[in-house]
Amino acid sequence: MAHSFQSQWDFYYPNKLPISHYLIQDFPQFWFRIHSLPKSKRYADTAAEYALLLDRQNRIITDCFGTDTSIFIVSGHYFTLSRNKKVYDPAFMLKYQFHLEQEINLTQANPEYYDEEDEDYFFRPYSVEVTWQTNQHDDLLKKIADDELKAFMVSFEQNIIVAPYDGGIDFIIFDTAKRNALRDKYKDWLSSREDGL
Repeated sequence: MAHSFQSQWDFYYPNKLPISHYLIQDFPQFWFRIHSLPKSKRYADTAAEYALLLDRQNRIITDCFGTDTSIFIVSGHYFTLSRNKKVYDPAFMLKYQFHLEQEINLTQANPEYYDEEDEDYFFRPYSVEVTWQTNQHDDLLKKIADDELKAFMVSFEQNIIVAPYDGGIDFIIFDTAKRNALRDKYKDWLSSREDGL
């Protein structure tokens, strides 16, 4: 598969790990963040808050990608050889037919972080190519918002990465004009913190 997720990721973002929480440190100059709820509230507690969260996220992601855009959804599974809990495996939590990518030895890729561990840690990325349409991926967005799993979306054609998390969405947009336009349009959703977090 010449246009598989892994081959395109390696082409566009060489030597970068396809793991959502690494994206901010890998691409800080192309990043900005919005919060999903007013006053930077982290988690939704009511049906009204979930509706607001999903409305905000769908609006800005649709403005970012456009409608009917081909994207990859990327999640993954952390494990060691002795501990491999399937309960955390996104393939069991989401409706998508994921493709299992090559496992990454995190101990080798990030030795300064894992140097105290007595066994190697691994991450196996899962990818699926889908079409972005408003409200078609609400189950995914809600599970991420509730911190049940982690995943991000990438459009290689547009060179955009969208990484929801439990509290908001991180955007990596390499087109400066588009990034600034989205930041300006949704300025009321930005963090009030100086570092943008």
